Amino acid sequence: MKEQSLKQKTVGALLWNLLDRMGQQVLLFIVGIIVANILSVEDYSLVGMLAIFTAIANIVLDSGFSSALIRKQDATEEDYSSVFYFNLSISVVLYAILFFAAPYIAQFYNQPLLTDLTRIIFLSLPFNSLSLIQNTLLNKKIEFKRLAKINFISLLISGGCSLAMAYNGMGVWTLAWQPVILSFSKSALLWMSNKWRPKLIFKLSNIQSLFGFASSLLLASLINSIFTNIYSVAIGKLYPTKDLGYYSQGNKISLMVISSIYSSLQAATYPIFSSIQDDKERSIRSYRKTIRFTAFLTFPLMIGLVSIAEPLISILLKKEWAGCIPFFQLTCIAGIFTILTSINQNFIKVYGRSDVIFKLEIVRTVLIILGLLVSLKESALVMIGIQTLIQAIIYLISIIYIGHSIEYSWTKQLKDILPYTVISVLMWGLLVIPEYYIGSYYALLLTKMTIGILFYYITNKYLGSQILREAVEILFKQKSK
Repeated sequence: MKEQSLKQKTVGALLWNLLDRMGQQVLLFIVGIIVANILSVEDYSLVGMLAIFTAIANIVLDSGFSSALIRKQDATEEDYSSVFYFNLSISVVLYAILFFAAPYIAQFYNQPLLTDLTRIIFLSLPFNSLSLIQNTLLNKKIEFKRLAKINFISLLISGGCSLAMAYNGMGVWTLAWQPVILSFSKSALLWMSNKWRPKLIFKLSNIQSLFGFASSLLLASLINSIFTNIYSVAIGKLYPTKDLGYYSQGNKISLMVISSIYSSLQAATYPIFSSIQDDKERSIRSYRKTIRFTAFLTFPLMIGLVSIAEPLISILLKKEWAGCIPFFQLTCIAGIFTILTSINQNFIKVYGRSDVIFKLEIVRTVLIILGLLVSLKESALVMIGIQTLIQAIIYLISIIYIGHSIEYSWTKQLKDILPYTVISVLMWGLLVIPEYYIGSYYALLLTKMTIGILFYYITNKYLGSQILREAVEILFKQKSK
């Protein structure tokens, strides 16, 4: 009974979280497409130059404490309040550093406008710090429905403001103010909807005890972020400005889907896995089911996006953006391995093995540096192609490494994901055929989507996929509620 309850809780949380996040991403996607058709490629290139600083600042701001607090089953008010004041202080320091570093960032890229853009964009940091504990508490309680409403409303506010600014000719400043408005809106809504308030308590000992676990996650995340976003730095510095715009836009569109999947899976499974971490056999069974569900969802979705990339982007964006299509396709393929690696690391965190994650990031860093050195004299597209290959290699290394830490070998994991990999590849091959007979992008897109969905569903049903059956059952239960 308990096992069945956990199964329903896990898969139900995955589906509910995923559907809500996908809904948010649809809204963000619609707004993003409209804005992209108003602004220029160069506008996105400028903001893309700051991507690495944005990523690093937000990771340092969290410092791994959110995961540490969710994992700690007996977290106290002293823990929450101490982390709150610590994060707030860090956000102020980070903004001050970036404010004074802005002219040097602009000088590095030889783009004077970056000075003012930097000082606007990073106003989001203090607002983000105010929402971290509120967000953590709702995640720990598995209150995804309330979080979904807050995220949706804040996206609606920031999206509406973005459209208004774009239509009124604010250009690149539209992209600068959007994250500030989003972070302010989300923080305000979280504080209004959640009764928690920080006490006038700050104990360094509480920070130190949590940081023992969080430190490895912080270092791993920093390394990951630096060397993921190093491509934006390299492309922005070495290649024509438009190349960074193409990469940023292609990566942004694919990342909407990728982040929806792995953030939903992480948010839904981490608190659940944490609650059963003492029952190793039970948690590994749940972990394997999560991996199979991830593969069941990720492979057809990302490979399907690769197949429909040309008609999709040609319909949605003006001709100026055609150069982003191959970047979008490559980042979609890389996203498959990013998602699977993230889910594996999520499970390792539950067992307190943040050191394993840190070691994997060291390996990843070495591979990325080698990939950059090999591709420096090649085109930006070749550089991203090598990045995609590296993501696949990192995934293989991670499951071998993780297999030594828990009782789930790399061969078992590959066996678990193999059926969905094969079906998705066959689906991709089938979707090539309509390209020879259909000239209209609208007809081609509709045909490919219809064939792809039907083929994947019918094949899984014919093969008796348990994941498909459970997903459909729980989905209809959620709708009936």
